Amino acid sequence: MHRPTPEPLLVAERSPSPPTRRVIDIVSLLAATPEPISVAAIADRLDIARATATAILAELDAAGWVLRDPNRGYGLGHALAGLRGPVLPSSVGDILETLTERTGCGATLSRIEPDRLTVLDVRHGTDRVVPGIPVGHRIPLQFPAGASVMPWRSAAEQNTWLNTAPESDRRTAGSLLSLVRDRGIAVFRPRADDAGTVELLADLLSAMGTELPQPQLRTRALRQLATLTARPFTKAELDSDAALPLAYLAAPVFAPTGTAAYEVQLGPLRTSTTKPERAEYITATLAAARALTTALTTA
Repeated sequence: MHRPTPEPLLVAERSPSPPTRRVIDIVSLLAATPEPISVAAIADRLDIARATATAILAELDAAGWVLRDPNRGYGLGHALAGLRGPVLPSSVGDILETLTERTGCGATLSRIEPDRLTVLDVRHGTDRVVPGIPVGHRIPLQFPAGASVMPWRSAAEQNTWLNTAPESDRRTAGSLLSLVRDRGIAVFRPRADDAGTVELLADLLSAMGTELPQPQLRTRALRQLATLTARPFTKAELDSDAALPLAYLAAPVFAPTGTAAYEVQLGPLRTSTTKPERAEYITATLAAARALTTALTTA
């Protein structure tokens, strides 16, 4: 498999105060991470400059909000320790790393609640790194986000989710739920005439990284990229022998209660894939989803 690529396209609303947002993102990451994490890892996971992360952590350390261990890893300080929610098993990160190493693509684990999606872990691919939503960020749950878990949700949740789709996509959204229940995975693509634009935007965003002088332009580009990559594969396309563009894949991850509570995403963002290449992406994503379900139900 060639051209390893970026993480799935989850795009947050633009923050009215980016500096404040970065502080929140760092605290959210530390709250979701069971072990101390280095400045370099924090900067990488949140797609921010290392100098920015260092300055924020210094202020948080002075306030007692974070603590630095002897190995220079950071965790929540005593002032915030009571805010820590359920911590993911450490094996979750290992499973996502295995998925990115196998495919070369970025991977994301998110918790899917009735009204929102919360990013719990992000692992970058090994080539392009397209910035998306950092760990701890939340977005409203709207079509097509959360498609992989919806077939296992209540009829009321399904109807609410379907109603978030544009009128022109309602029939497509309904068919998608049936296909996901049958195949266990949601697969998305750009329209054929958008595939080149998608790759260009992904390459530009990867090249700009955190150094873009006008962050609002990156947000606009990410929104456009997400819009262009939200067309679900049909059954005929999934079974086709033709070379087709591929944006991202998503599979459900189940909680100990048996609820499809999480979603793992893989982001190839490729302008053309053969049927065997698509099959490998699907197999890898489903394998990761099963491993994540086991990790979360046996923790």
